[in-house]
Amino acid sequence: MKTKRAILAAAVLGLLVGTSLAGGAQSSPSSPYRVLVVDGTKTLASTMRVVGLASGIRQSGVADVAIVLADNLGPFADPLRNLPRPATPFDLILIVPGGIDDGTAARIWILVAGNPRENPLTAQAIELLRAGVDRAFAGIASGVGPLDDLWAALTASLYVREGWLQ
Repeated sequence: MKTKRAILAAAVLGLLVGTSLAGGAQSSPSSPYRVLVVDGTKTLASTMRVVGLASGIRQSGVADVAIVLADNLGPFADPLRNLPRPATPFDLILIVPGGIDDGTAARIWILVAGNPRENPLTAQAIELLRAGVDRAFAGIASGVGPLDDLWAALTASLYVREGWLQ
C-alpha cells in the first residue's frame, strides 16, 4: 500500500514540477539546453523526486535531459570522475547527492559554465531549475548554483575543463 502511495505521490509531483517549469519558460526549438541530472539517491521516494524533476524539465521543452545514476555519491563527491566524456558538453548539470535520503545533505548543485549573470538565458534557466528543485524537494533540499556556493563554482570549472560542461 505504501508503494502505491509513493508512486502516486511521485506522479503528482512530476506533474506539478512539469507544470511549473513549462509555465515559466519558453523553449527555443532550434537549440534547447542540454541538462545532465546526476542521481545519487538511494530511496524510492528520493529517486521518484529526481524522476519527477527530470520529467518536468523534459516536458517543459526547454531542455533535453540525460540522467546518470551515481553510486556512493556523498555531498561533495565527484560523480563523473570515472565516466566517459560526452560527445557534446552539457549546458547545465544537476547533482543530487545521496545525502538527500538521510538528511546529511540539503543542497542540490546546479552547475553552469562561467558567470550566469553574463547570460540572461542561463540565469533564467538556473532560476527555473531552482524553482523545479525547490518544488520537487520541498523542505528536504534546495537548489544551489555557482553564485551561491564556492563548491558549485569550482566543480563547474572542473567540468568545463574535463569537457562535461560548456
